[in-house]
Amino acid sequence: MSSADEHRASGRWAATAGIAALVVVVVGCLGILALPVPRGVDAPVHEFSAGRALTHVDALATSPRPPGSPGHARGREYLVAELAALGWSTEVQQAVGATDRGAPGAQPVGAVANVVATLPGTEPTGTLLLVAHYDTVAGSPGAGDDGLGVAAVLETARALTTDGPPRNDLVVLLTDGEENGLLGAEAFVRERAAGLGTTVVLNHEARGVSGSPVTFRTSEPNSTLLAVLARAPGASADSAAEAVFDALPNDTDFTPLRAAGLHGYDAAITGGGAYYHSPLDDRPHLDPGSLQRMGTTTLATARELAGRELADVPAGRDDVVLTVPWGLVRYPQALELPLAIAALVAAGAVVALGRRRRTLTLPRAALSIVVAFVVIAGAILGGFALWQAALTIDPGQASAVVGEPYRPVPYQVAVLLAGLGSSLALLAVARRLGAAALTGGALLALGLLGCLLAVVFPGTSTALVPPTLFAALGVLVAAFLVEQRGAVRAAVVATALVPGAVLVGPAVWTGFELGLNQGGAGSALFLAVLVLLSLPLLAAAMPSARVAGSVASAALLLAVAATGVGLHANTEGTGDPRQEMVRYALDTDTGEAFWVSPVPPRSDWSRTLLPRPPATLDDIDPWTGGDPLFHGPAPPTALAPPDVTVVSDTVQGDIRELTLRVSSARGAPSLGLWVGAATSVRRMVVAGREIPLHGPRGPWSTGVVFHGAPVDGVRIRLDVPATGDGVALRISDRSDDLDAAPPLPAFPVERVLTTAQVIVSRAVTV
Repeated sequence: MSSADEHRASGRWAATAGIAALVVVVVGCLGILALPVPRGVDAPVHEFSAGRALTHVDALATSPRPPGSPGHARGREYLVAELAALGWSTEVQQAVGATDRGAPGAQPVGAVANVVATLPGTEPTGTLLLVAHYDTVAGSPGAGDDGLGVAAVLETARALTTDGPPRNDLVVLLTDGEENGLLGAEAFVRERAAGLGTTVVLNHEARGVSGSPVTFRTSEPNSTLLAVLARAPGASADSAAEAVFDALPNDTDFTPLRAAGLHGYDAAITGGGAYYHSPLDDRPHLDPGSLQRMGTTTLATARELAGRELADVPAGRDDVVLTVPWGLVRYPQALELPLAIAALVAAGAVVALGRRRRTLTLPRAALSIVVAFVVIAGAILGGFALWQAALTIDPGQASAVVGEPYRPVPYQVAVLLAGLGSSLALLAVARRLGAAALTGGALLALGLLGCLLAVVFPGTSTALVPPTLFAALGVLVAAFLVEQRGAVRAAVVATALVPGAVLVGPAVWTGFELGLNQGGAGSALFLAVLVLLSLPLLAAAMPSARVAGSVASAALLLAVAATGVGLHANTEGTGDPRQEMVRYALDTDTGEAFWVSPVPPRSDWSRTLLPRPPATLDDIDPWTGGDPLFHGPAPPTALAPPDVTVVSDTVQGDIRELTLRVSSARGAPSLGLWVGAATSVRRMVVAGREIPLHGPRGPWSTGVVFHGAPVDGVRIRLDVPATGDGVALRISDRSDDLDAAPPLPAFPVERVLTTAQVIVSRAVTV
């Protein structure tokens, strides 16, 4: 073997060792970030104990808790008793909450009963507000959403009580009506927030039953808040998470609290999404480790905030933050764009040096930028295609709400293998451009992407820019080493990639906590970024297109095999019961009834029940806001229609003031009223709350839905033009189970129903 061959072989082995070392770094980071062992009920009284907190989940998650249900009333009584037993001044705030969705359609209103407990401070500089919601969606016992949050708050309150009187006022707020439109938080803000002074909120949420809690939103300015959070054990925060949250169809109580000028944090778990909003969101499926971590972080944060000056919270600056194994890394948001520009400049320097040394040309570097973006897109699409293929083969394995399988790990492995295989395959095809051009183009692509994110979505570049900057600097340093020192050059590049392994590597796996549909794309993207950053090592470790192609083929074959494992692991009958989503809707005017569902049928049983293609059924199910429904005929049944009574009907000038009382003859807890599009509503007042009007939607001029309706109904005032014509109304009530519906035909015993409801509607002209 010649000396040159020996140097190349040495460099190849060094590059391979560097890649292996980076994989070890990523796995090690995941190990450090793993959930803690839950503390038992015998833990010291001043510590947070998941064992003690789980007693609250056991008490609450025995039945669903939608407003107006027996479980809701029992849960409220339990919470009041527990907080009062701690010696906190406890009350139930009875109010009417209303949320402005800011768009046409029915606006949510409801009677709420917030549980509020106060522990006065000795020398208060403000208020610390511990928040979670105790209501649930229909049919879900809510052990995770939000029994976990309630349990974390109650155990934190117990531990804080053992500390003695705090300096600042402490308030526990367990809100009602969160699932129906953040109604309890809105009512609390409207009636109570003004008297709290400087207030810091710790809100607790769950979009699943497992995973590590992440603080995904803070108020602004956040530098003081993040400084406090950084000192709490187990804290995890990510500025990019807020942009991801905004893209999801979810919201939390933190939104109205922050909008009212309160400061603070919004934290949640998102793993185990298959159980979200389902009958299986129960105590056995809740991960105690998630509760332990959330509670430990909350207690430490609350302790510091309870004893410090809170007036400096609004006086800080805006920081960006991300999580590494040893804690939080944060820096002023004002540095985000300069750092992104620095990364782009460093990438440009790599290309400029290559051009000067004639290892690349500018056209090839420009084409390599395109290749890099194609690699990212290919990684995302490769994993997505396999998951969609699995759903085509067996759609019933996906949960009804999030569309996640109970056992997602084989699919997660398949997504990563497919992303790796497609990335390496595309790079193998593009090897003719040269390793230097591909490396420079990839760094430029990532630098450009970092700048774009820093400008358009501030806070989202944190996991991309630092790794790109360090990687580019590593390539530059290695370029000035003598070519014969291949092993040293590989070591320098590998060392420069450590920040990428630490910042991006764990996200390749933890991104899946958002589910295969949303998180899978993110995980594949992060994997593609690591591949692009590692191009110098990959080029040395796989010196020919044939080798790269072979590795890519093996990865893709393994991805297909992992998909097969996922299909087998999620075969019906091998795990938890599969989920179906079916409602019963009855039009009492025509006697017509349907089984309806907003999601497509995923089994032979549901296809038989819902044989008709999706259609808008505004008359029979106005609650969907015009969304198409899969449906099929159902047996009609003799259910009493909702009632409407004219309380008063007067004319003032050209305005007809019409006051109605809408009630449910069958005692349903939710009521709805929609006004026909022919009538222009000038004003609507529901249970004393002025309702915003945003114009017509579909066949309705406007509408309102009221949750937790009292037995005697809801008073609604409509101001309409005094034309002499009647006002066409559609009124409807909704109950939160199928007890009043005809029996479901041949319902499989191994299935569960999510959001099972009965909707009864009628038309009225007044």
